[in-house]
Amino acid sequence: MKKPYCTQNNGDCSTCSLVNYNRDCQNVPLWGGIREGAGRPSTGRKRQSFYITDEENEQLRKYLEELRNPAK
Repeated sequence: MKKPYCTQNNGDCSTCSLVNYNRDCQNVPLWGGIREGAGRPSTGRKRQSFYITDEENEQLRKYLEELRNPAK
């Protein structure tokens, strides 16, 4: 595969030593990358850290269960 910006091997990227690292002459990946719809869908929840007692932890877990399952 020839790229117009290649500076080594007369523009023939397939014979370049950088191909061993899956890169071309401008450090651009030859494959992969971000794809739309790829990855785990977001739940909208974020991790939070709190310093709480064991009793407060029990109360918070009960309250969260009520919030997440209001039909019970």
